[in-house]
Amino acid sequence: MENNRYNHYPFKVYTYDIVDSTNAVAKRAIAEFGREFDLTVHVAGSQTKGRGRKDRAWLNTEEAVLMSIVHRAALSSDRLPMLNLAAAEAVRNALVKLTGNDIDLSVKWPNDVIASFDMKKICGILSESLYLKGDRFAVIGIGVNLNTGSIPGDLLQPASSVYLECGRRFRILDVVNAILDEYMLQYDLLRSDPDEFLRCFSKNCISLGSHVAVIRGDETRYGMADRIFGDGRLVVRYEDGAIEEVGAADVSIRSRGGIDDKLIKRILPKRDPNGNKGSNGRAALIVGSGSMPGAALMCSKACVRAGAGLTRALIPKEIVPSFALVPEVMLVPETESADELIKWASAVGIGCGMGVSERTAGLLGKVLRSGKPCVIDADALNTMASKPELMALLHAKAVITPHPGEMARLLGCETEEVVKNFTASAVNFANEHGCCVLLKSASSIIVSPKGAVRYNDRGSSALAKGGSGDVLTGIVASLLAQGAKPYDAASAGAYLLGVSAEHAMELLRERFICASDVTEMISKELERGTGNDTED
Repeated sequence: MENNRYNHYPFKVYTYDIVDSTNAVAKRAIAEFGREFDLTVHVAGSQTKGRGRKDRAWLNTEEAVLMSIVHRAALSSDRLPMLNLAAAEAVRNALVKLTGNDIDLSVKWPNDVIASFDMKKICGILSESLYLKGDRFAVIGIGVNLNTGSIPGDLLQPASSVYLECGRRFRILDVVNAILDEYMLQYDLLRSDPDEFLRCFSKNCISLGSHVAVIRGDETRYGMADRIFGDGRLVVRYEDGAIEEVGAADVSIRSRGGIDDKLIKRILPKRDPNGNKGSNGRAALIVGSGSMPGAALMCSKACVRAGAGLTRALIPKEIVPSFALVPEVMLVPETESADELIKWASAVGIGCGMGVSERTAGLLGKVLRSGKPCVIDADALNTMASKPELMALLHAKAVITPHPGEMARLLGCETEEVVKNFTASAVNFANEHGCCVLLKSASSIIVSPKGAVRYNDRGSSALAKGGSGDVLTGIVASLLAQGAKPYDAASAGAYLLGVSAEHAMELLRERFICASDVTEMISKELERGTGNDTED
């Protein structure tokens, strides 16, 4: 062999400048020399044909760890996939120890090590097996982005490096040796106490408890990753109620769980302490009808409460007197031009209580053609469902906020089908129409035009009544007007509505809660979200 050799008990470590792939080198050595190359490690400076699962190419990065571990596996064939898990846990533990806990890493089932906060890939693993003269050899290929300071931004899965995460560089062979030490610990634990191994692995596995997509060819199913089965398969509970032990599939994490205070503090628009009403956004609301003034009032009040600097509402003239209850809102009677209002606005909310009509269709068309950030709800959605030409106008700055019934009308299917395929309905619509979708239910899903997903589990049964959607539209329109990105505005809007309802329920536990009660809590939740504490 044309390489230097180092000893790292119990392994012999071989190093190469450049190879096609370390797994290929290892398998050729086993085929030619058999047991002589048991307990060996092959480390390369560069690979020309490195690959991951599904024969995906492995990106070469500067000063990466490229290694393959070879050993005879004392495991039954059905448990060989567990070596993927053992290697991933070993890499995670080795890097955490080397960096002195300066890097927060998790394992993504079955074979990736990722930065916990932003889900960027640090390490990929490919395990293979080879049978030779009665011996079963395991070949564990490991690639770690170690010292590079630059990662392309157009990768299928966002990636990072140890250096980018902790600001320190390490010698490749030091990392190799640390991984070998941890791998032997994990392998021995897997053989002696598989239940304890799974317990330790599960503790560091970010897939568990996450919303996931299980992808096989053109089919994608959505569910929650529940636990890991004894042979390494991932137990997924799908949205339609089915349970599967997944062994061979791509399983991507759609969301690590619900939106929380930490995320909200990061995505809420920052307010200038020296700003004025003009610097906090101009929200235009096109809402209401003669028979539904309440929807317009609740939407408008929520928009003001959520912090819009200026709020104007285009409403039918017969409901103008009702707006004496919301003096902060400037009114645009229907006799005036909607074009000027839309031109004035930073963002627009449309649909609440408008009714399904040609009037609604005409106003919605004006809003969408403007290209302004907008939130579309209720009767604007129902009007759109019967007019494909309006749906074709949806764009990346538009947020739609349907409940399952409204989404079913948009998709031309039954409500039960949306409920059964909740995530898929939202993701597919967002992908097809290039807009942001906030699909409302007890647990809502928010999908960006590029397919990013968040889930909101906050709220209470108090929201399951008329008016809640109107309040949500007002909040989202307000946040859009203040400069929030549509995906963030939809996420924060769903969360703020939910936690406002929870806290309103605490205050109003002696009587029933109604949607307008929730608006009283919105300003307090915004102050919590931005870190501005107030006295009770």
